[in-house]
Amino acid sequence: MDAARRSVQAVMVLFAAISFPWPVFSQSAQLFRSEALSRGLVTPALSANPCLVDRHGSLAARPGDPDRNDSASSCSQAFSETSAPLPVAPCNLSTQAVTPCATSADLVRDDLHTMGKPGRVILRARDKVLTILESENACTGWYRTKDSDPAAVFRTLTFSVDRSGDGFVRESPSAEGFAMMRNPYVASVMQDGGRSSTVIINANGAFFFPAANVVEERYLGGPANFRRPQVIQVGPYVGGSFRAQVLVLLHEFGHVIDLLPEDRDDRDGKSRQNTLDVLRACRAEVESKDAPSPALAPR
Repeated sequence: MDAARRSVQAVMVLFAAISFPWPVFSQSAQLFRSEALSRGLVTPALSANPCLVDRHGSLAARPGDPDRNDSASSCSQAFSETSAPLPVAPCNLSTQAVTPCATSADLVRDDLHTMGKPGRVILRARDKVLTILESENACTGWYRTKDSDPAAVFRTLTFSVDRSGDGFVRESPSAEGFAMMRNPYVASVMQDGGRSSTVIINANGAFFFPAANVVEERYLGGPANFRRPQVIQVGPYVGGSFRAQVLVLLHEFGHVIDLLPEDRDDRDGKSRQNTLDVLRACRAEVESKDAPSPALAPR
């Protein structure tokens, strides 16, 4: 009977322990954890999280844990991995009104990623130009004569590919009897357009291709005569080369900030003169082998 009375008392104590909340103290929790570990009820891998945030807000190893010297670094690594931001989906600027773009550090980069191979080619040259303009050099100094922060302005430029652009070198006889050769346009932008201007790049020009077919146009009309392809260049660089692409973007940026005069029609040689002016200030940087900085590298 005495044993039965003790059983009844034990059941009542157990019932009371379940029914009423009890404060939990850190020391009690530590004792329970040590007891459980000694009896094999839990394993260190399944025990409490060894990463703690101290009263100063920094990560620290839990006191008494094994390998404490390595715990702080492992805690920091675990924290950075679990709290890393999710990747941002590419953003198409042309559809923002219908599908708003997610927050991104570089919407122009996201837009270029949606353009396939042409966008990746433009992006590579854009990264190189940003690397140049964000460094201290003669080229950046030249652009600063017109704008104090050329890299910030260049970063806002958007890009479009003109897939219907002319892809022929046109040979036209003049009244004086000389043949005039006119290459397909490479790129264009609004003169003094400023921030967020759109650079239009000819999909069939020297930004992407090293050569183009020649069309011989008749002085007094008549059928055109097509000849074999001819090499096309941007300044001293063969079309489609990385240096040519970087030079094109620097040239167009000169128009954006009104550093270069308008040269929409190259019949008077203005475009070639503008290219020479860019080369005079930026040739060393265009031809440098420095890779784009890690912060600018394509994702």
